[in-house]
Amino acid sequence: MPYTNSPSNDTYSVHRIDLTREILKRNSSTSKDEDYLNVFLETVKSKSVDDKRMFITKRAGTSTVVDSVFSSVVRGAIYWADQNKLVYCVDNDIYVYNINTGASTTLSNVFATTTGDVGMCIFLYDNETSKIVATDGTATSGMITIDSANTVVTCADADLPAHLPYPIFLDGYVFVAQTSSAAIWNSNLNDPLSWTAGDFIDAEFEADWIRALAKVNNYLVAFGSTTIEYFWDAGNSPGTPLQKNDTPVKLTHFIGGLATYENNLFFLGVNENGQPDLFKLEGFKATPVGTSTVCRYLQSCTDGMSNWRGGIVSFMGHTFYVLNAGTTATWVYDLDSQIWTRWSYQNNNTFSLRLALLVEKTNSFNTYFALTGSSSTIYKFDESLYQDSGTNFSSQIVTEANDFDTLRRKTMSSVSILGDRPSSDSSVTLYWSDDDYQSWSNGLSTNMNQDLPSVRRLGSFRQRCFKLTHTDNAPLRLQTFECSINKGNS
Repeated sequence: MPYTNSPSNDTYSVHRIDLTREILKRNSSTSKDEDYLNVFLETVKSKSVDDKRMFITKRAGTSTVVDSVFSSVVRGAIYWADQNKLVYCVDNDIYVYNINTGASTTLSNVFATTTGDVGMCIFLYDNETSKIVATDGTATSGMITIDSANTVVTCADADLPAHLPYPIFLDGYVFVAQTSSAAIWNSNLNDPLSWTAGDFIDAEFEADWIRALAKVNNYLVAFGSTTIEYFWDAGNSPGTPLQKNDTPVKLTHFIGGLATYENNLFFLGVNENGQPDLFKLEGFKATPVGTSTVCRYLQSCTDGMSNWRGGIVSFMGHTFYVLNAGTTATWVYDLDSQIWTRWSYQNNNTFSLRLALLVEKTNSFNTYFALTGSSSTIYKFDESLYQDSGTNFSSQIVTEANDFDTLRRKTMSSVSILGDRPSSDSSVTLYWSDDDYQSWSNGLSTNMNQDLPSVRRLGSFRQRCFKLTHTDNAPLRLQTFECSINKGNS
C-alpha cells in the first residue's frame, strides 16, 4: 500500500547504503559486524574537481610461477635484480630461477640445516661485482656466497658467531645480530666470509636482546624486545665501524612481522598503553597504524605472534602490508588508502603469506610470494585472474546493521547493486540478517551483466545487515546498494 494514516504521509523511500567504510568489530571475532574479505577499498581524491568517490574492488588473483621443488616451505628468498634471478632456499638446497627464461638451477646440500629461516642480501664488492650472501644463522659454515655463475663458497671463519639469519649489507660490510645477545657483528671490509673476533658493538640502551636487524636509509636499525636503536657507519677502525645514534632511541616493544617498503619498516609491536599494534617506522618516527578492531584481534591472541609473518605485495596500483596472523585471520593494510581489510587464499580461512618479493620480467613488475605449509611453490599476483592457482576464491562484503532512521517494522521490496558491468555474465549473491548476524537468509543471486542488477521481495525487518559474495573468476567493483523500503507505523 502506498500510504498510511493519510494520503499526505508517503511511507515509501529509497536509501543508499555506504559500503566503503572501515572495518569496525565489537570484539576479536571476525563473524560479526562490518567485514571486507578479498577486496580492497579504492579512494579517488582530487581537490581540483572535488572528487571523493570510493569503490570496493576485488583483489587480483594468483598463479603459479615455479612448481613445488620439495615438500617443505621456502626458508628464504631474494630477487637479484642485476642478474634478474630469483634465489630461494628449500630444505638444505638453494634454487636459482632465471626470471626471463624460466630455467632453474639447483645448488645441492648448501646448508647443514633443513629447517628454520634463511636470510639473504646482495653484497657489492669494491670492483663493482656482486654476490648473494645467504645464511641459516649457524656459526662458521652457516654463511655462503653465490656468484653470477652459481658458484657457492662456504664461510670457513671460526670467528663468525651463531646469529639471527637476517644479514644486512651496508657500506662494504655484512652485519648480523648474534643469537641471544645485544651484539651486532660486522664482517671484514669487502669480504662477507671473513670475520674478526671482537668486531661488534652492543645495543645496550636497555637490557634486552636483539630480535631483528633492518636498514633504513644509511642506518642499521636494531629491534630489541623493548627498544629500537639506530647505528651508522662512522668509519671507525679497527673494530666495528658502527656508532650508535642515541637521539632517536624508541622504547617500543618489538613482536615480529617485520617488512620493508621503500624507506619504511612495518612491524608488530606494543604501544604505550600495552596494546599490540602495527607500527610504521619512517625514519626516526614510529607511528601506530592499526585500528581498534585490529588491536582487539591482536590482544585476543595469547601466543605465537613472534612467529607471524608480514610481507609487502603490490598490484592494481596499490601496495599492501599483509599480516599472516596465525590460523584465524590475515589482516591487510592498504598503504595507499590506509584502510584495513582481510584476505583468504582459495577456500582457506587465511592467506598464509610467508614471504613476498617484487620482481621484474620484461619491463613489468609482479609480486612473487611463497606460502607457509608443506609446499615450496612460488606464486605471483596476476591482475588478469580472479582465482588462486586455478581455484575460485570468494570476495565478501558485510555491512553494519541499518534501521533506515526508524525502529518501526519495515518491508523491503528490492535491493539494487551499483557497480561495474562485466563483459560477460557474472553473479553476486545477497544475504541478509535481521537478528544481529546470528543467522542469515538464503542467498538471492543477480547477474551483474545487466542494466539493473537487483534482488526482490526481501521481507520485513526492524534492523538489517547485508552480506554480498562474489565467487566467479571475474572482476568486481562496487559503489553502493540501493534499497527500496516501506516504513510501517509500529
